[in-house]
Amino acid sequence: MKKLSIGFLLTFWVVTANSQIIFFESGKLFSTIRYKDSNGVKLGNLKGTSENSLALGYRHALGRSKFSYLAGVSYNRYGAEGSNPVLGNYYKWDVQYAGINLGLDYDFFRPKVINNNQSGLSFCIRTTVSPEFLLDGSQNLNDRIYDLNGAEDFDKPLYFVRGGAVLSYYISRSFIVYGSYMGGTNILIGDYKGKEQLHFNTHTLSIGVAINLKSVL
Repeated sequence: MKKLSIGFLLTFWVVTANSQIIFFESGKLFSTIRYKDSNGVKLGNLKGTSENSLALGYRHALGRSKFSYLAGVSYNRYGAEGSNPVLGNYYKWDVQYAGINLGLDYDFFRPKVINNNQSGLSFCIRTTVSPEFLLDGSQNLNDRIYDLNGAEDFDKPLYFVRGGAVLSYYISRSFIVYGSYMGGTNILIGDYKGKEQLHFNTHTLSIGVAINLKSVL
């Protein structure tokens, strides 16, 4: 975990060296889960939970177009619980993932720069792809706790595709506050025949701050 965290910090430092806007956001992540065990049996009555989400990254405009690309790292926590009253089973998952986010924004409008000042609203739609890696996790089956770290069926990255919208307010040319909504799901890559399968559907509401480095430095 330490090596992974250090790697993320080094990656972020390198890619932001020539970046335009850096941002930090915190939010609530609402997840629902679909689970199939190694025998192909799907579990019903699963209820998702509300957990924390953090993201750090940079955003850079593509020339004078309305498109911008973004990259960064994230921390997401997912949870679900359920029961089978007929069999008397109870199950719960609590997993934490670190992700590498790559995305593209399209600005419908943004405030103009007038006399080197910029203030007002901006609105964009956003799409991202993110491989995410397990940091920590546990599985509770009938009050027996199982550590998911190193478990074969969980020790592989999850690949998420997300889309949403961001509403920003430029306090000045240098400082921006914003709110965002992102919804998405993970896709399975590789051979999962005879293995446990986890599908997450996620909805994330976040608030964040951003700094335009070119106008500050």
